Amino acid sequence: MVLGETEMHDLIRESVREIASDFDHDYWREHVEEKRFPTEYWEALADDGWLGVAIPEEYGGEGMGMLEMTIIIEELSRGGGQGGIVFVLTPVFGGIGITRHGSEAQKREYLPKIADGEMRFCMALTEPQAGTNTLNIETTAEETDEGWRVSGEKTFISGVENADTMLLVARTSEFDPSNPTHGVTLFLVDDPTERDGISLSEVETSVPWFEKQYAVRYDDLAVREEDVLGTVDGGLYLLWDTLNTERIGGAASALGGGLRAVDLAVDYAGDREVFGAPIGSHQAIQHPIAESYAKLTAAREVTYKAAKKWDEDEDCGMEANAAKLLTSRFGTEAADRAIQAHGGNGFTPEYEVFAIWQNLRLTQTAPVSNEMVLNYIGEHELGMPRSY
Repeated sequence: MVLGETEMHDLIRESVREIASDFDHDYWREHVEEKRFPTEYWEALADDGWLGVAIPEEYGGEGMGMLEMTIIIEELSRGGGQGGIVFVLTPVFGGIGITRHGSEAQKREYLPKIADGEMRFCMALTEPQAGTNTLNIETTAEETDEGWRVSGEKTFISGVENADTMLLVARTSEFDPSNPTHGVTLFLVDDPTERDGISLSEVETSVPWFEKQYAVRYDDLAVREEDVLGTVDGGLYLLWDTLNTERIGGAASALGGGLRAVDLAVDYAGDREVFGAPIGSHQAIQHPIAESYAKLTAAREVTYKAAKKWDEDEDCGMEANAAKLLTSRFGTEAADRAIQAHGGNGFTPEYEVFAIWQNLRLTQTAPVSNEMVLNYIGEHELGMPRSY
């Protein structure tokens, strides 16, 4: 139990661990190789109410907060596979985004479906010429008598093939240097794979995910006025509010993945014998694993502090970014050390640790690079000159 947690939180951990234990490494390997959504896993989470953990009870959720979601994501990731990161798109961008900023009609339409596992989300933000620099997006939405027409292109959009709704970010007013945060709007686009005006091209990557990555093109995509999430031209404020929860959720996933690597390294080092003794009895193996565990334990505290501050409506930008930075670095390092402890077996698919490293290495780059995280801390926390 982490400092400040209650018995209820401990019960959440135990319940989530039981779910994760029912889906072994072979299950996740099969879904990654076949690029198939883990439907049984998703349904198990829905049946126990965890997909709606941060959704208000009046909309079918559990009425808890980001702290409880962080616990769930950590434990699912520590249980193996991609159980933690699968949480981010729908419960975070869909559930928290609509809970915080949706109209009453949108809340009643979407939130119960998210809570019971009926609806999945994808997020369309990144563009070929506007990765980290969201202000530079070129996808535009022009107002019409019926609503809006969207044209443009996105790239590295995850899981469109599994999504019932796409959270689409588009520019609705020209960029104004005197008011740079004005002019971006969020849209809820239902049935994205079946809509006229949307075309998909798969982007090949080497990351072992069960979901595909896409370039998405919009050609006069029609969206309704009621599809706007929040306010027209005010989407960046909504987006940044949600992005803090993405940082926290991503940090929890990297934390759990790093602890998974430590667990596997400890098990292997206790079983594997060389020169008549378990390799874990040798300091060259034991100390790096122990150090990684210590680092991850420390990173967990800042992750949970970020979640608690978010739940209390306090500014958690520093903590959320620090959590993302530390868990991505320490998690990747832990996976690297787990590979080393496994020797040649560390590079085989049967032993999982190389796949963990691949996924954790990505967290240093996406959804935001660690360099941009350091820029944020240097400028906004330390008061240093803007460096980008």
